[in-house]
Parts: sequence; C-alpha cells; structure tokens
Amino acid sequence: MIRCLRATLLTIGLLCHAATAGAHSRSESYSHWYVDDHSITGSITIPLREVMLLYQVTDGSMPPGDVFSQELSTKTRVRTSSTECPATSVNQVNAASGFVRVEMHFDCGDGQPESLSYRALFDVAPAHVHYAKLHRGESRFETLITDTSDTWNIVDLDAVDSYSFLSFLAIGIEHIGGGIDHIAFLIGMLIIAGSLGRSVIAVTGFTLGHSVSLGAAVLGYLHADGTLVEAFIGFTVALVAVEYFMLRRDSRPAETALAISALAVAWVTGLLAFGFGLLSARSALVYAGFGLFAYCYLLAAVKLERRDTAHASTLLFIATTCFGLVHGFGFAGFLMETGILGTSLFIPLLGFNLGVEIGQLALVVVALAAAALMRGNVPRAAMPALAAGLCGIGVYWFVGRTLVV
Repeated sequence: MIRCLRATLLTIGLLCHAATAGAHSRSESYSHWYVDDHSITGSITIPLREVMLLYQVTDGSMPPGDVFSQELSTKTRVRTSSTECPATSVNQVNAASGFVRVEMHFDCGDGQPESLSYRALFDVAPAHVHYAKLHRGESRFETLITDTSDTWNIVDLDAVDSYSFLSFLAIGIEHIGGGIDHIAFLIGMLIIAGSLGRSVIAVTGFTLGHSVSLGAAVLGYLHADGTLVEAFIGFTVALVAVEYFMLRRDSRPAETALAISALAVAWVTGLLAFGFGLLSARSALVYAGFGLFAYCYLLAAVKLERRDTAHASTLLFIATTCFGLVHGFGFAGFLMETGILGTSLFIPLLGFNLGVEIGQLALVVVALAAAALMRGNVPRAAMPALAAGLCGIGVYWFVGRTLVV
C-alpha cells in the first residue's frame, strides 16, 4: 500500500511541479460593483503578488498600486446600448496587508450601464480568474470573468444569492483545487505519514487546524499578516520534505544537520528581510520562533518514529494541526476578500470550509485509487526526487514571498 501511495503522489507531484511555482493559488482577483440608473462604481481587490506580474510589461518605475490602477484604466470598459461610459475617477483605497485595492467610477450620463468588460491581467496571466459581484439595490449578482469570457451583460440578470451555502461550497472546492502550495503540502504530509492510518491522522489534524484559524480569522477574533502567512505556508511544504529525508537517515549527525538547516533558512531569511526593512522587529521574531519550532519538531519526530510509534502518531497529529493553523489563515485571506464580512457568516464559512475538505478528501481518494493501478511500477529514486522537489519549491516560496518588495 505504501509503495502504491507513493506512486500516486509522484504523479500528483509532477503535475504540481508543472504548475507555476510562485502562486499560492490560481491567479485571481475580486471586485464589487454598485450600479444605479446612470453610473457604476467598482472596488477591485487583487493580491500584491499578482500585481507583480505586470512588471513584465512595465518599466518598473511605478509602485504596485499605480501599476494596477493604470492596468484597470486601460483594460476596464463600461458601455450603454450606444456608447462607452468614461471613468471619472480611479483611486487607490485601503486594503488588507498583501493586497491592492482600487476604486473606479463610471458616469454614463443619460444612459444606463449595460455591459462591463474586464481584461486586467489577462495579457500577462491568461489563466487569471476574476470573481465579480454586482449590487443593484437589494439584489446581488455574481459571475466569473476569464480570458475567454471577459464581458458581463449587467442588464438582464436573474437574482442570485451570492452568499448561499452551495456557492461557497463550490468556491471552497475550486480554491483547494487551484491552491498549488496547499496541494504540495498535502502531498508532503502523506509522504511522511507512510500508511493509510497515519494519513487519516495527518489529514484530520490538518483539517482541525485550518478550520480553527479560518473561523477565528473570518469572525474577527484573530488577525494575521497575509504576506507572512503566504511565506510560512511555503516553509511548511519544505519542512515536511526535510522530515521525509530525516526519517530515512540512520545517522545522528546527518539528522541534526538537516534540522539545523531548516532553522538556518528561517533565521537567515528573517534577518535578511529585517535588514532590508521588509519586516518589523516583531515579525522577525516570528521567523526566529518558527525556525526553532522546526528544529525541535524535526528532531522529536525522528526520535519518536524509531522508539515510540504511538507517541509519533500523536506528534504527527499535533504538528499537522499546527501546520493547519497556518494554512487556515491563507484560506481566510481569500475568503474575506470575496466580501462576506457584511453578511451572516455562518453559512458561507461552513460552505467554504466543507468545500475545502471535499477537495482535500478527493485528492486523497484519487491518490489511493490510482495507487492500486500503479503497484510496483515506481523507480526507487522517484520518491526522494519528489521530496527534494517539494523542498526546493517550498524554500523558493518561503524566501520569495518574504523578500518580495
């Protein structure tokens, strides 16, 4: 069973490597549009990392907010039945850490806004997905805008409950399916679990952790810096990959060296970011604490795995719960930016969380089913190669997301 599971994880891992390494999830942005008889106002929010893609086609001299404002000005159009409505204002407004938000207002004069065309980022990221919500009085409508479907007819719309259980269930499934680093972590977690029973323990711990932090963040009880959360999600991917190699070493010096390496990556990255003025002193201490946690966890996991299987499973559950807490803040950043904070939170939060669980379980089920079809056909070096790849990608995410300007 273990060899079969590894075979499937190798296949999934290759797909993961084929995807863009820099994205926490699909390239995506969000907007709310408020329309009346003769005008429309939009509030567009996008992760800062997505704005950085626009520097491929600009001279790099403008700050990210100005770059995105310029992109919106040239790629967003509102039309009446006979003419185009001019944008009378394009202003940057306050956004959560790690995001850029721009507000636009279009005046259609005596005409009525009938269509919205949105093409921001599609030229540099054709797979970009834009979640658009339109508010007209008490009615709400929503759509997905893509590279191949970039115009929304906003006249003849049927009323849709944007915050229904099923809509957020679908968003949760889609989000875990497009969250490359969440999938990478899940792969690494299953690798170190090594058996069906321990895989259940690991997935249960991860589910508990991200459910707690997701709920606490969306309900306003806890707040986390989105940039730091994204960076540490990458670190968790690298950490479980390092654990894979440590569990297969039989040399105390080698195990200690790997644990020290994990600590050093966290500490050096945090110090560099602090030195460049990208982190506050308090945030730099988080990097120091996370590095110390990684060092202690790795050595404890190896020791317990060889001497006390029962306690090793307990540590696996505790660790994956802690990792889940970090990933849950990543899910929360996405969910809050979809604009649910002014609504009753229980239904969307429940739907989104269940959607994430369904997506995770589907990935595990597919892995186990495919494993049975690939029994005995995996080269011995395949799993170490996959773990090394996960480690490299995780470190890349961690360092890149920390040092992004």
